[in-house]
Amino acid sequence: MPNNADANRAAITHAFEGLRTGDPDRFIALFHENMAWDVRGSSGWSRSAVGREAVMEQIAGPLFSRLDGPYLNIPEWIIADGDKVVVTARGDATTVEGRSYVNDYCFIFTMAEGKIVAVREYMDGTIADDVLGRHPLG
Repeated sequence: MPNNADANRAAITHAFEGLRTGDPDRFIALFHENMAWDVRGSSGWSRSAVGREAVMEQIAGPLFSRLDGPYLNIPEWIIADGDKVVVTARGDATTVEGRSYVNDYCFIFTMAEGKIVAVREYMDGTIADDVLGRHPLG
């Protein structure tokens, strides 16, 4: 039987297999109802949300509203230790204005019972602000 780190790494790896091809369904299926997501930094896209619905409305929804077509998120490293899974990845998409949005990310996922209960996200906020523009929620 795999330990928690192995099971958590496998769950996140499976989710990123979908994100690699622009399919977020496997990833969203891991969201715990009471999860918290914290986009670190000082860009207009930096913010925190608590609860799956709030994460979708305040973080994921505004991002996807700025994109035309799929959002690819391609992992480079997936490392697990206990309830934490760290992923470095490159996001790749096209904005509704036709601009290329490519950004590097580091995600720290906290897992519980096979679900994501917390996310700490790091990215280049300057690229997000420049290419994506102002966050739709201000």
